[in-house]
Amino acid sequence: MLPFIASRGKVCETFPRSAKEILPYIRLSILVFGAIGLATQSLKYVSYPTKVIFKSAKLIPTMLMSSLVYKNRTFTLLEYFSAFLICLGAAGYSYNGGSDGASNSNTSYFGIGLLLVSIGCDAIVPNVQKQLMTVSLPRTSTVTDSATNGGLSAQAVMINTNAVGFGIVLLYMIVSGSLSDAVTTTMLHSKLLLYLTSVGLGLSSAVLAYITLIKSTGPVVAVADGTLRKVATIMLSYIVFPKAISGIHVISGLTVLLGVLLSTFCRRR
Repeated sequence: MLPFIASRGKVCETFPRSAKEILPYIRLSILVFGAIGLATQSLKYVSYPTKVIFKSAKLIPTMLMSSLVYKNRTFTLLEYFSAFLICLGAAGYSYNGGSDGASNSNTSYFGIGLLLVSIGCDAIVPNVQKQLMTVSLPRTSTVTDSATNGGLSAQAVMINTNAVGFGIVLLYMIVSGSLSDAVTTTMLHSKLLLYLTSVGLGLSSAVLAYITLIKSTGPVVAVADGTLRKVATIMLSYIVFPKAISGIHVISGLTVLLGVLLSTFCRRR
């Protein structure tokens, strides 16, 4: 499970060795699963646009959670309004980018509940990651960063969390019997392993960059950047796969731009 990682030219142990040390990563893995898995499960009960709108609004709960975790960090009404504009614009872009026909057109309270729990997990995850990278740890052998009072490095947080999550998913696949199906499918389609490896490398690079951003700027800025990434992804899709630009994209783009300008003004002030 990748027990070693190179950091600043040294190879240091990063994987926790006791139940007490592994517990934070189990909690973090459960939160990540809650953020992703529950949102996917909600599509059985709500439409795709509903999911998009809820998930695009996770920046605001993250700001609220950050204010609770870090008592010295508060946000003004203008900052919340700028975050609302960014979320609204991102939802507008993603709303029109999804395929509504593939999703349930009905919306149930259970599906809404799943989405609320999902964005709650979304708000907690970056704050927990930030704490792991800033709080001093009892072990001296773990890869740490002296600039953050001995907290874990971004690489260590990613590897430890993914290793624990991999163990949980592997155990579930063995118990459910889906592991043999996955192996059989991979053997039948030789290119599938190449595709999965490429996706894995891309995702790991993105996650490492995201966690590093959390470490250097904080959870709120990182989540805001992730929200803007959705807009950039859809804009890129229009360049790679040319299609007509609708009015909602123009309005959404202007809304995001206004939100970014307000956010920049708040920081400078």
